Order: sequence, then C-alpha cells, then structure tokens
Amino acid sequence: MKQNFKGWSSVYRFTFKQETKGIAFKLVTALVALLIFGSIVLVNILDAKPSKSTQAESSSSPAIQSVYVADSSGLPATDYPLMNPELKKAPYNNIKFNVVSDTARDQVVKTASKDSKQSIVVFVTKTEKGYQLEAVIPSESTITQNKANALAELMATAFNSNKLMQSGLSADVLTKVMEPVVTSYANIGENSSDIARIIKLIAPMLFSFILYFMLILYGQTISKSVSTEKTSKLVETLLTSVHPYALITGKILAVTSMALIQFLTWIVAVFAGLYGGNAIAHSLYPSYHNSVIAVINFLKDNIGETALSAPAVILTILFFFVGFLFYSVMAGVAGCMVSKPEDVASTQALFQFPIIISWLIVYFAPLSGHEDILNIARYIPFTAPFSVPAELLTGVTGPVEGLISFAVLLVFTLLFVMLSGKIYKGLILYSGEKVSFKMIGKVLTAKN
Repeated sequence: MKQNFKGWSSVYRFTFKQETKGIAFKLVTALVALLIFGSIVLVNILDAKPSKSTQAESSSSPAIQSVYVADSSGLPATDYPLMNPELKKAPYNNIKFNVVSDTARDQVVKTASKDSKQSIVVFVTKTEKGYQLEAVIPSESTITQNKANALAELMATAFNSNKLMQSGLSADVLTKVMEPVVTSYANIGENSSDIARIIKLIAPMLFSFILYFMLILYGQTISKSVSTEKTSKLVETLLTSVHPYALITGKILAVTSMALIQFLTWIVAVFAGLYGGNAIAHSLYPSYHNSVIAVINFLKDNIGETALSAPAVILTILFFFVGFLFYSVMAGVAGCMVSKPEDVASTQALFQFPIIISWLIVYFAPLSGHEDILNIARYIPFTAPFSVPAELLTGVTGPVEGLISFAVLLVFTLLFVMLSGKIYKGLILYSGEKVSFKMIGKVLTAKN
C-alpha cells in the first residue's frame, strides 16, 4: 500500500506550483485581503466617529467648568480625578470640583448658578438601598443633560472606588474588585448562560454556512484540475511513473492547500483589520470600544472550560483541514468520472448534492428544535465537517469526542482517496463514453 502512494509529493509540488504561479491567483488573494482589511478598518473608524448630533451638541454646548459637590453620605470626601483617571482626560480635565457641606440644597444650586453658566451641582446622599448621586443643572446653566449624566456616571465610579478604599483594601485588591462583572442566569446543573447557549446554537450554523460556500467555490477548481489530464490523455503518460493513488493524492492536496492558503489569508486579514482598526479608532476616539472584540473576550470567559483553549483551537484547525480535504476528494472523484470536457458540469452534481444535504441538516437542525441530530451528525463523515469545528471552539464537543470524530473522518478520507484512484485508473479506457453507475461498478469490482 505504501508503494501505491510513492511519488505523491512530486505531483503535489508540480500541481501546487502550477495553480499558484499565475498572476491571477496572487492578485486576487492580495486584493481581496487588502479590501477586507481596509473595509474593516474603515468600519471601525466610522463606527467610532461621533454622530452629527453628538458633534453638534459638543460644538454648540460648552464644556462643564465647575461642579459643586454636596456630599452628605457620611464618608470621607472623594477626590474624583484621583479615583477615576478618566476625569483627568479631555473634556473633563479642566473641571474644578468644589466640595460643600452643611449647606441647604437651594443655596448650593444658587451658588453654582452665580459661579458660571457652565456649572452643575451633584448631591451625594445616603439612602436605604445604598448611596445616590444626583446631578442638578441650574436654570441658567448652558450645560446639557447628556453632559451632566456622562459626568455623573464617571463620578459614581470614582465614589465607589473611594468607598471601597475605606475598607482598607490594597491597591491590587481594589483593582480586582473594580473589574467589570458579567452576570448571567443559569439553572442548577447548567454550565452556561443564556447568551452562551445562543452562541453555541448559532456558531455551527454560521460555520457551516462559510464552509458550504468555500466548498462550492473551490470544488469546481479541484474537479477541473483532476479531470484535465484525463480528458487530454496526458494521464496515460503520468501513470507510467506514479500510481493513481499517488496522482490523485498529490493533485487534490495541492489544490486543497492552495484554497486553504487563500482562505486563511483572508481570515488573517479579517482579524488584522478588526484589531488594527480598533487600535486606530481608539487612538482617534479614546472612548471607543469595539463591540466585536468585546464579544470575543466574552466568549473566552463564558462558554465553557474547553472553549477557545489551545487544544480545542489546534484540533479545530486539523478538523477543518481534513473536513475540507474530505469534500475535496469527493470533488476529485467527480473529476475522475469525466470522460470528455463537456461532462464536467454534469458530474458536479455528484459532488455538490452531498454538500447541500449535509449543510441543510446541520444548518436547520438547531432552527427546527432538533439539536439532538447534531449529536449524531458529528460522527458522520459527510456532516461532521460542518458542525464539529464550531462545536470544539465553543466547548460543546470535548477533545475526546472531537478526536473520535476526527479519526472517523480521516479513515473515510483515505478510503475516498483509494476509491478515486481506482476510478481514475479504471476509466481511462472509457474516453468519450458516457459514464454510468454500472460502468463504475465494473471498474470497482475489477481486479487490477
């Protein structure tokens, strides 16, 4: 058996060079990558840019110059800029905080009103439920409600920091205490939140959709590559030096590698644009936070112990490659059945039909409420490539289950390679004749 695959690397190198040396491949790969990168960067910047209404408000409404803080909470006075560094940045860095005590509410408002038209009052009081910060805008003030609310939120963060410091917490502990908390609801015995469950439901659907279009896009290229020499009779010369198994393996791996390199280049462009665009947008608008990156960070912390772990990512990449290879071999089998150039289109149905059916099963099973179907689909070679990679990343499928599914897929891929090699060799003599299932049966049962 080992001798049957001898020489596949030579076929691989030759085919890969032929498929990638043209200017069209390099130009399309580079241009699409640049387009993806540039588009995502531009979207980040446009998303970060304040709306016209916000800009108009900022330009027409003056900044807050002074704040009168009437603190009756009973706690030591808060140094707001010290407790919240955001208050040291524009447009808050020039605000003067005036702390007043033992002064009637109306009197504090009058004092702020006489000070300037860019003053507001913040009352800090102790209530039954905790502490309350209330921003009051004097009647003659030119400060908008939005600006007053924004400042009050920053002051509330500073007040909470000051409150925690009164308990004697160290700076390190205080930093950890002030980290944002993500809350979620879960029934007893469950390991994920409602958001995590939604993500685990949507992820396989989204991934299967991407893989579906990849296979449809590149499948024809693979099938055409396999059938080219066969229809031109060059294969008779090739088979004198390499076995059909080696010929098929080398050609399919070469075209599959070309497709994956191109696709992965575009994926890298997506993440480069996402994080690079976020960095650029954040430098232009410091208050900007990318919502997509926030979701990614949420996934890392909330969708399971194995989700997005190093073993899960590695196994996902391997599974994706072998899954794509599995269907690439099927495209090769379709190419083996071509007896004349005009038959290429008709044989594509043999390759596309299993893809469509498998994709529909994985895509619509969760939507129809039959999620149990996915428990079976992950062990079927045709449907596993559409579901398992996403399940590994989201932690739905553990490493052990993933390895079992991977082994099944790998075995069937090798069987398909041998099947395509036998068909490829057996149908050489049927040049120009229409290939039928009966003819294929004879080829498969014939003794070589």
